[in-house]
Amino acid sequence: HGAAEDGVAASCSQLEETARSSMRIASAPPFQLIAAFSATTAALAFFSTLIRRRCRQRLAANTAEPFCIQRVVRACLLRAPAYSFPPRFTHRGEFPILLDANENPHGPPIDDQSLPITALQLERYPDPRQQELKQCIATLRGCHPSCIFIGNGSDEVIDLLIRLVCVPGKDQILVCSPTYAMYSVFASINDVGVVDVPLTDDGDFQLRVDELCQKLTKTVKLIFLCSPGNPTSRLLQRRDVEAVAAKATGALVVVDEAYIDFA
Repeated sequence: HGAAEDGVAASCSQLEETARSSMRIASAPPFQLIAAFSATTAALAFFSTLIRRRCRQRLAANTAEPFCIQRVVRACLLRAPAYSFPPRFTHRGEFPILLDANENPHGPPIDDQSLPITALQLERYPDPRQQELKQCIATLRGCHPSCIFIGNGSDEVIDLLIRLVCVPGKDQILVCSPTYAMYSVFASINDVGVVDVPLTDDGDFQLRVDELCQKLTKTVKLIFLCSPGNPTSRLLQRRDVEAVAAKATGALVVVDEAYIDFA
């Protein structure tokens, strides 16, 4: 960036020096030389400013701002206080029955107490942080439990993601048809626009990376990439997904792998 501006400044300085030399040798009255020199200097200064501005614009266009989750999440949600669960909801074995939460003090409505289902303590609230479940999933997938989010099916997670980053009536999601229909359904429910960049029509159903990247505007806040695809059953190329993620620094890229165990 600095080198480009220095080069522009050096070129303009050379032009100014050439103009001054030419005027010194010109055979014209002094007042005409002064007027010509002033006009030339002003023109060179104008073009110098213009060239520097163009250089800055091109450099800014080619330099993507790094992804920052705080820039993507809606500001109103960042300001909202986090809900804190009372300790008694997280250690149910150490606390008495929560009558104020409508827990059943008589146990599950099952006569045969020898059935395995009675050990689940369904008459009590489960851990709202799902710590044991997250640990099991993290062990299966090889990640940390803090990376796990539990939802009532993927539909709830899709709905929450749209509400997390998209301002109703303003922002958009991007999908690649043919794909899972609920992306667009929940976008419509939340008054969020949908940008569709269809998959390739060669039977392989892959991403059109260049066309997709051209659709990345400031209002596109969420990109859903379904892999394996529903209904295509095709895995998306990893390099294409990475290329989209690298370009979409102002949006959240979601790779929906609901059917990954069948791939």
